[in-house]
Amino acid sequence: MDMQVAQPVYPEFAILDAVEQSIRQTTKSYGYQHLATIGEYLRNQFPGFDPAHYGCEKVLNLIERYPDRFKVKWSAPLHKGRSHVWVRLAAEPKTKYGYSPKSTDATKPEIQARIMTQAEFTRLCEWLNGSKGVNIRPDGGIPPQITWDCDGTLHKTRLWLKRHNLHIEKNVSLVKRLGGHCDCEVLFNVIDRWPSS
Repeated sequence: MDMQVAQPVYPEFAILDAVEQSIRQTTKSYGYQHLATIGEYLRNQFPGFDPAHYGCEKVLNLIERYPDRFKVKWSAPLHKGRSHVWVRLAAEPKTKYGYSPKSTDATKPEIQARIMTQAEFTRLCEWLNGSKGVNIRPDGGIPPQITWDCDGTLHKTRLWLKRHNLHIEKNVSLVKRLGGHCDCEVLFNVIDRWPSS
């Protein structure tokens, strides 16, 4: 009698981060990565990965669940039934050469490859707390409670880091180690734990 081995279920934020890492490896025009390449990358990073664990039939369904993070484009089929699906990062501006080394732009500010200072982290938290972030606010109920907007990812944190030319992966890695796996957790779990130096 054959015994079926249970497939591991990986955290959804880890899958989404891996999708982003795959996209960042593209040298295709305007930062697009082919969906098949993303799927192969996920299978290599997460043995036994199955979109069904996240309520999705295909990887594409999971990616399309996060339109603020990923943009999907279908290319016209050259042959019947062979259309191609391409994915890029929604928060990144389109650049002609994707993420290849030749895409350097002398007018673009250099990304600072360091961890945020405590003052910068405080500014991030102030922004996340506001209406353009997770927007923590009273819900108007009786008794009053608080509510907020969070999609379960660090999308807004990543966006703030990008806008301030700070290294995204270094800072996000520390945020996660300190317990912030989504934007609201940055405020609830990390706000008093950021290193002072």
